[in-house]
Amino acid sequence: MSTLKPQYLQLQPSATDEKRWVAEITGDDPTFILSREFQPEIGPGVWAMYDGWYQIHGQTPGITPFQKEYVRVLDGKMTRRLDFRFVKEHVPQIKAAEPERKERLKHQIISVFNEIKAEVPHELVDEAIMQQQEDLDMVETSQELLGGLKVLLKQKDRIIKRYKEAVENFREEW
Repeated sequence: MSTLKPQYLQLQPSATDEKRWVAEITGDDPTFILSREFQPEIGPGVWAMYDGWYQIHGQTPGITPFQKEYVRVLDGKMTRRLDFRFVKEHVPQIKAAEPERKERLKHQIISVFNEIKAEVPHELVDEAIMQQQEDLDMVETSQELLGGLKVLLKQKDRIIKRYKEAVENFREEW
C-alpha cells in the first residue's frame, strides 16, 4: 500500500439482488477462508478505495457489473476479475499490510475530524478533537479503526451540531 490517496468507486445496486458493497480483504478466516471488512460509504453510493485487495458487488454505469468480484488496487489502478485462488495465495502479503491499513484508517478518521473542525472553528473543539486523535494511537487493529470510522461518518452531522450548540452555550456563559 503505497498511497493514501483514494480512488472513488460509485456503485448502484446489483440487478440480481439489489445490493451494493465494497469489502477489503484483510487476511484469512477459518469459516469463510478470506476475512473481509465491509467499507463504509463515504457518500451515497460512493466508496473510497485505497491500494489493497477487495471484493466488490454492485454496478457502475458503463462498466460490466461487479458480481462479488475480487479486485486489487495498486498505485491507484484496479485489476478486476481476480481468481479466488490467486487472492488466497496472497494472504500472507495481505496480512503483512495490516500496519499500512491502520495508518490509512487513522488518516481517514483524521480527515473527518478536520472536516468537523472546519465546520466548528473553536479552540474547545480543536482540543476535544486533538484528544481523540491522540487516542487513535491506542487502537490495536484495523477492524477497531474501521468501526470507529463507520460510527464517525454516521454521526458526523450530529457531532457538528452538538459542537456548535456547545460553543454557542459557552459564548453565552461568558
